[in-house]
Amino acid sequence: MGRLSGYANGGGLNSREAAFLRRAASRLFVTDPQESANAVANWLNDEGHRTVRGGLWRGETLLRTLTNPKMAGLDADGKPIEGFGETVLTPAEYSELKQNRLDRTSAAPPREAFEYLLTQGIADCDECGYDVSGSRVNADAGPGYRCLPPTQTRKSCGKVRMNADRLEPAVAEQVLADLLRPGVHEKLLQLQKDAAEEVERLRTHIEGAEDRFAVLKSLRKSMILEAYKAAEKATKDDLKACRTRVRFLEQIAGVPLADVHDIVAWWMSAPRASQRGLVLLAVTKVHIKASGGGRGRDPHGRIRIDWRASLPS
Repeated sequence: MGRLSGYANGGGLNSREAAFLRRAASRLFVTDPQESANAVANWLNDEGHRTVRGGLWRGETLLRTLTNPKMAGLDADGKPIEGFGETVLTPAEYSELKQNRLDRTSAAPPREAFEYLLTQGIADCDECGYDVSGSRVNADAGPGYRCLPPTQTRKSCGKVRMNADRLEPAVAEQVLADLLRPGVHEKLLQLQKDAAEEVERLRTHIEGAEDRFAVLKSLRKSMILEAYKAAEKATKDDLKACRTRVRFLEQIAGVPLADVHDIVAWWMSAPRASQRGLVLLAVTKVHIKASGGGRGRDPHGRIRIDWRASLPS
């Protein structure tokens, strides 16, 4: 089982994590107006704080962490754990947060999850070049894209934000229109063929991973320990990178491009992953501009696309 945020491996507090979790908890207590868990999670991310696994905080993840009874040194039955030591929260704070979470769950119907089309490195901020993230301004807002505010380790600008229901249709319209340009369809078909061939090569490489690990293990006794660990790590990293690349290419290879005129109808009912595959096939990057300079009304005026199959205008 993984380490609980706020605590160190082997017991005791992780003072840095405990500090920001306490601050997050204080913002979740009933206020007027009440601050949402997603808003507090976004604040944590903006401050540069991360989960134990290094990921971004989400509202539900934050609530689940803070309402773990061990946050207050309690067992699953709510009784104090003998000799637990210093805790992130007091039992009273834990009880209030737990009740607050129950109240929120019962008061608000579950919100349907939104699968973003242009995350995972597809779109960035045209002001600073950092990839945008999918997020909501608050619990009641619709899904949107935003450039995260800067931190000590992230030099983003935080100036660009755009609602998903304006950005995504505009990008889709331009992608579908670009397929009708003379010569583009043929180039994309070749790109797709290259992607399918690379998938087959990578799958063969992945299937041979077990043999490569076996060979490496057989050389263990003849290698310096540090060299063996470095080779093992490089082999694992290579396997992970290959699997990630295959997942990326499979989205591209699965787009039905045989008849370009049927793609518009296909797009309307295609799964999100397949739509993303077409975008990945057509573009290298979608740049989102700030809303100033008269660009606020027309969503097309706020995007700049680098096309993968670039052709003279």
